[in-house]
Amino acid sequence: MSSIRQSNRPQPAKEPQGGVALPPTPETIASIFDLSIALTLSTWPALSLAVQNSWGGPDSSEKRDWFAGAISELLAATPDADVEYLEEFLLQVMNDEFDVNVEDGSAEEVAARIVGLRKLTARGEFGMVDEMLARWEERQRRGGGGGGEEVGMRFVEEEDDEESDFDTEDWEDGVDVEMGEAPELVKVPVEKPSPEVDEEGFTKVTGKKKR
Repeated sequence: MSSIRQSNRPQPAKEPQGGVALPPTPETIASIFDLSIALTLSTWPALSLAVQNSWGGPDSSEKRDWFAGAISELLAATPDADVEYLEEFLLQVMNDEFDVNVEDGSAEEVAARIVGLRKLTARGEFGMVDEMLARWEERQRRGGGGGGEEVGMRFVEEEDDEESDFDTEDWEDGVDVEMGEAPELVKVPVEKPSPEVDEEGFTKVTGKKKR
């Protein structure tokens, strides 16, 4: 799927001379729904952060475009897919393609929005998509990207087969590690050696060795 551009929004069908609007064609509906998916992904903070940091490799931006197309193909192949089904797909792609485990619940929100947009566009209601596109264009004019909200996630790094927990709040604010209280110092009594008595009953006197 191509990246979002101002020209992505299909033009509505022209009204006949009688003034009655023509219903949108299936191609128009599919095109606008695809646009809504790309717009939704562009405002997903977890994905935006992964792309900005190239966690999916040097082609992370292209992967985001592919991600939108994969979602479109998935929903076209499984029209009865619900929010939970789509959420699982989103989480799997984020993990497999961007090495990120999203743990803040935002994947469910993204899935719910996409499923809702599918219903709206199928009815020919494109107003929300137009608003999303207008906000995207405004962000481009200001030079900003998508996202902006804080998101908690786990960054999976292929190093020594270990996973390191990574939270953007820790990254931005610094990590304060709570240290336990230092153990109390306890005096340990030193046992004095017992005096040595020789066979004749005299006590031996020993001096300290010089170090």
